[in-house]
Amino acid sequence: MADKKEEKKPARPAAKKAEPAKAATREKAPAKAAAKTTVKAAKPAAKATAKPKAPARRAVARPATRVVRRDAEAERQREPERRPEPKPKVEAHPLPKAPSGHAAVIAADGSSSGSVELPAAIVSPEARRGVLFQALIAALANARQATSATKNRSRVAGGGAKPWRQKGTGRARQGSTRAPHWRHGGVVFGPNGRKYEQRMPAKMRRAAFAQALAAHVATGHMLVVDELRFDGDRPRTRDVVDWLARVGNTGRAVLVTAETNEGVGRAAANLKDFDLRTPVTLRLADVLRAETVLVHRPALDALAARATVGVAQ
Repeated sequence: MADKKEEKKPARPAAKKAEPAKAATREKAPAKAAAKTTVKAAKPAAKATAKPKAPARRAVARPATRVVRRDAEAERQREPERRPEPKPKVEAHPLPKAPSGHAAVIAADGSSSGSVELPAAIVSPEARRGVLFQALIAALANARQATSATKNRSRVAGGGAKPWRQKGTGRARQGSTRAPHWRHGGVVFGPNGRKYEQRMPAKMRRAAFAQALAAHVATGHMLVVDELRFDGDRPRTRDVVDWLARVGNTGRAVLVTAETNEGVGRAAANLKDFDLRTPVTLRLADVLRAETVLVHRPALDALAARATVGVAQ
């Protein structure tokens, strides 16, 4: 037993050797704690000096675009497009003047070139009081379509049978449900094919037409166009506007040609203050509404024949 106790005694020094190791770990522990405190103290300083982080960008799906790049040499060789220079606008000037009984002649370029004597039927017509007003009222009345109409009881569909028998019901007798006092019935005194036509003798109409033309001649607002020519087969609206500006301050004008000119008519269709007529289609309202009357030289004789009183139309 004593030997066994002696054998166990040498194990105690080993335990004593472990104590220095524990002491070493105890010494390291304060060092680690001190290091942690220094790191914690350094973190606030680092946070104070660090810049704020930018917000994270979201990835947005964008459509794929194809960029076509031209060669620099090709762009250099490419010549710039030559656009036609805009024509300078022509300022309107007063109308050319002519002696009494004459009208100024307008050339193809819009310039004035002398004057021409007008027929006596246009210059000095027979004065007839009230004819011009009466002719205008008749012309406006004849231009009305008079297409407004209503249906009377015979034209309204339905109502063939009596609503009820003649006697025994205690109600008033009724013959049709399309009577004027019934709902959906006919109209009694509504418009039904009214005619506004007014007949006027030819001599009075011609006298009124001649007086209207003579009023423009007296104020110098009747011009004779010697030649009507525009550049190209299809003149443009701006060409007609420039030509009128070169003629003068015409205002609302009407041009009377011998025959229908489709090219000029198409070009002047968008102009509100310009009308194109022939001696046959020229109306009294067109002459009175216009401020200037332009007459093509070939149409002058036909216009004078229409204004002559006593000639069969």
